[in-house]
Amino acid sequence: ACLERIDPVGLPFDPALHEAVAVALPPAPDRDHTVSATFQMGYRFKDALIRPARVQVYSSEGHA
Repeated sequence: ACLERIDPVGLPFDPALHEAVAVALPPAPDRDHTVSATFQMGYRFKDALIRPARVQVYSSEGHA
């Protein structure tokens, strides 16, 4: 099977593979800009992105 699921929880946020739909404050500074949750799996087929993973990202920026 050449279809690969993209579930990036715990990995660095990559805008080429992930679509950030929510942000959360990181529990620790080293978790900044990592994926905290996957709302919708992404899929890649033979290295071609079919659908980006829709994710929540830890970010210390952009919070009111």
